[in-house]
Amino acid sequence: MLKPRSGVDETITRYPSTGPIFLQGGPLYVARPGQLYATYPGLTLEEYAALNSLAIERLLESLNAAAEAEQFAQRTASRSRSEGDESGWRARTTPPAGSIGYTGSYREPSADVVEVSVVSVLEARGPD
Repeated sequence: MLKPRSGVDETITRYPSTGPIFLQGGPLYVARPGQLYATYPGLTLEEYAALNSLAIERLLESLNAAAEAEQFAQRTASRSRSEGDESGWRARTTPPAGSIGYTGSYREPSADVVEVSVVSVLEARGPD
């Protein structure tokens, strides 16, 4: 899989799921004294780990795990499409029933609530 000499940009391009690992590990830029803007050199995984004081072995383990999971998901998705499996999430045409996170707590406004324009309230009060 990924080696210490692999490029960070190549890794993210090939395996987008590795992006959050890089975001959590530290910046991808190099700030040089006397320069106004940071530079984004083409870092290798080894250079990125050294720049952010990370253990290269642990970084490679995390990145390879994410890359393998992404490849497995792609193989599984392509296999289910080729076999005509319509139970996958892509086959669904309507959203799932029930609560889905914070949006599941939405309630329709009560009929007892009267809507009043903020502008009309401020005009009625006049300047303070």
